[in-house]
Amino acid sequence: MVVFTLCNDHIDGATIYRDRLTTDPKGEDSSVPVADWNAISPITPGNAMKASLSTAEPSQSWSRVGAVEALRPGVRYVVYGWTRDNTWSTAAVEFTLERLSRLKPGQVLTQTYVQATGKDVDTVQSYRQFESSTCAVTS
Repeated sequence: MVVFTLCNDHIDGATIYRDRLTTDPKGEDSSVPVADWNAISPITPGNAMKASLSTAEPSQSWSRVGAVEALRPGVRYVVYGWTRDNTWSTAAVEFTLERLSRLKPGQVLTQTYVQATGKDVDTVQSYRQFESSTCAVTS
């Protein structure tokens, strides 16, 4: 399940991709899309929390586009939301099946960039925390 929260703008679709492997057909991109979805109608700040994307089942908010590659252990995946005209996208979240398996029902995996280390750090929070704090403005 992928959940989005938007503070502004909208998204028209979502993609999960992985790094290109030596066994993949040659291509110009260093990444390979694993699964793509189009939003039935734009996902906005007002409807994002109700428009969760189930990667396994059909949805009222999303339609799957093309074939889907099964996720594999040990592979790093990235998921993000995007606009058709490429003017805006959500933050991307990196995951592996192993990292997802440690989540409990009702938890959300996000990443926070730590400037001192130059790396993203996993943050796990409850769905309620995610919903209420993601667009919070600190003064």
